[in-house]
Amino acid sequence: MLNQQREGIVTLVLTADNHLGSTAFSQHPGKQEERRQRLRQAFQQATDFAIAQGVDLFVQAGDLFDSTTPDEIERSFVAERLAQLKQAGIQTVAIGGVHDTPTEMQGVTASQRKASIPAPQSSYARLGALHYLSSPQQGGQPVEPLILTLRGTSVGFCGLSVQAGQEGDPLERFHVQDDIERAMIRLLVLHAPIEGLAAGSSLLDTRAQVRRNSIARQTTFHCILAGYHHSYSRSRIGSTEVIVAGATQHSDFSTADHAPGFVFLGISKEGVRWCNHIVVDAMPLRRLVIQTKELWPDDEATAQTSETENAAAPQSDKERAQSRTELIIKRLRPLCSPDAMLQLKLEGELTRGQYHQLDLNRIRHYGEEHCFALAIDDSSLSFRLEQEQSAMETDERFSPREELMALVDEWIAASNDEQEQRALQATKEELLMVMDEVKRRV
Repeated sequence: MLNQQREGIVTLVLTADNHLGSTAFSQHPGKQEERRQRLRQAFQQATDFAIAQGVDLFVQAGDLFDSTTPDEIERSFVAERLAQLKQAGIQTVAIGGVHDTPTEMQGVTASQRKASIPAPQSSYARLGALHYLSSPQQGGQPVEPLILTLRGTSVGFCGLSVQAGQEGDPLERFHVQDDIERAMIRLLVLHAPIEGLAAGSSLLDTRAQVRRNSIARQTTFHCILAGYHHSYSRSRIGSTEVIVAGATQHSDFSTADHAPGFVFLGISKEGVRWCNHIVVDAMPLRRLVIQTKELWPDDEATAQTSETENAAAPQSDKERAQSRTELIIKRLRPLCSPDAMLQLKLEGELTRGQYHQLDLNRIRHYGEEHCFALAIDDSSLSFRLEQEQSAMETDERFSPREELMALVDEWIAASNDEQEQRALQATKEELLMVMDEVKRRV
């Protein structure tokens, strides 16, 4: 254990983006529950570590839950962990995230806001299990800081988090009461996109972003403890230390090169004394990229020669399609294991006919049987028009999204039933929304 008895050093565990209750990777009920268990185990590793190290603070920087209405299993689990922290003499500070903060409705009355669903963390705050730092409303009054005395050192906290649909730089409009100046250590707990950092995965749209120059200009806070981004990072912007906890489990494939975990910190009025990223047990994340040229070689003569040399080579279009699907499965096989989360990414150009030759349902079924989750990302595919019906050459290309739009538009134009046209239009819009969400996940 590090020497944390030195005068003026406050120790803490920082965690964020735990997303308790998330089932983003799998639809099978058994795998959904296994996923939720993994998320709980990762969060418990953080709390157990805090207790074992005897830290002063446990800081949760947003998206503790994956929704504003977590089920009773997740709520009870967190209540038990918070009770253990409190019994160990560790104070907990938390803010809401994009996923677990109820969105403020524009134009509603004060009584309607009062009757709205509260953030799930607020119930723990009412019971004294944690300090919940509610984020200020845009254009509101200066924020009142939370000031705690730890190891004889006064520590001031403020919280700032963005909501879905929020725009602009929230830090530029953030004002704190002068009381914060009497704290020897001043910390901002943040849940928002930070300029220059990869977003990781937030499925709820936000156009807000904390600019680097607004961090550099501020002089109130010595250190920013951040969530939102799913990869751990530490940087200095101006005179401010910015530490991003990273997620405790992978929630998509955007952070495949980063290990999930939490952060162990020692902070004094002179600054951060140590900052250790602690890796947690996590499911392996693997990615396979296949180019369409590997499935349909440009040199057809070479392909035909290869078939001639191999008597067992497929001859019919159906057999060719099966062969290409088998090739993909053969490439997937070494990467599969019961706990692996695997992404298959298809890249390149192909025709409509070639795309429909791929048996993606069979590939998905194989993934469901041989690994924990398989996601197929075809966002990097583009379709080229087949030439056999026209003597004119064209270089026009379509993405799968454009292909869907064109196909449904053809159906709508061909229909003489107004009710059917409206139904097709509604279906088109729903499918496009789903495709956009899947693209963000992969």
